[in-house]
Amino acid sequence: METLLYWDEQVFYWVFEGWRADWLTPVMVFFSEALKPLPSRILALLFWLFLIWRGGKARQFALLLLPVLIITNETCDLLKAWVGRERPCVALPIEAITGKLASGSFPSAHSANMVSVVGLNTAVWGWRGLALFGWLPMVVGLSRIYVGVHYPLDVLGGWTIGAFYGYGIGWLWNRFRTKREAPKVHSQP
Repeated sequence: METLLYWDEQVFYWVFEGWRADWLTPVMVFFSEALKPLPSRILALLFWLFLIWRGGKARQFALLLLPVLIITNETCDLLKAWVGRERPCVALPIEAITGKLASGSFPSAHSANMVSVVGLNTAVWGWRGLALFGWLPMVVGLSRIYVGVHYPLDVLGGWTIGAFYGYGIGWLWNRFRTKREAPKVHSQP
């Protein structure tokens, strides 16, 4: 385990220090903090309401999105408390770009949430959802390392949790819906 954590720290430094560029920092901060400012949250809410209004698969996606995000966040919070790993901005002698965060490091909830949204999108709309938005969790995960608030294993753990809940809940919903809509076949004696 020590070897794995050693390599996790080395890859963290490779991204945190090795990728540093004046033009890249604002991009990474944007993707790391995108839904924190109030205007971004209002836009997200308006988009969610638009999906509800639109109906069909868009409504299905919007209605499933809330439980997926709640379950994903709660799982991440429970694991952060249980694992108790300090964030790199606390454990290492670095200055995080976005400031120090006191909550646990493993897993990255930002990464989990992004993958859960893309996973649900893929379960509802098929592989087109992955083709269109699959890049987003990668950029958000890397941004969390770049700004100094997560290790690479935190991001990988978040991606795993997000994929499990996002695609899994979407898949279960599709199975339930298909069985409910299937015509009843009555056997003849």
